[in-house]
Amino acid sequence: MYNMCMAMKKNRNPLWKVVLMDVAGVCCLLIVPFLGPVPGPGGIPLLLAGLGLLAANHDWADNAIQYVGKHSSSMREIMFPNKPTVKLAWDFGALLLAVLSVWLNSTSQNLLLDGVSIGIMTTATGIFVMNRKRLDWLARAFKRLGKR
Repeated sequence: MYNMCMAMKKNRNPLWKVVLMDVAGVCCLLIVPFLGPVPGPGGIPLLLAGLGLLAANHDWADNAIQYVGKHSSSMREIMFPNKPTVKLAWDFGALLLAVLSVWLNSTSQNLLLDGVSIGIMTTATGIFVMNRKRLDWLARAFKRLGKR
């Protein structure tokens, strides 16, 4: 019991609120494996939401979020290097995926194929935003917008 209390952050929330946030965070994390294979973002937003809820009360979850944030930029640099030919190839690949997604969505009569087309479009959008450091540009733009 003492070690568990030491692992928790010092907060002034009532116990019922801490327990409710912890249960919601754990439920989000338990659902992640089931939504991972689903087309679209799948379990990634749920994983982040679960860790975010747990990080409010636990140091280990806060450290995990900081670790991912610190190492995500290095992963981006590996996947999207600052070379013009690689940037062009990623943009072309994202465009091809977007066209495939639109074609698949417009021609399919099956709900499963519609879901797959949405997943392909989400992937194409993610590639497009991550390439050429567009995500950093968007983050700076939103920060400037929030200061107004």
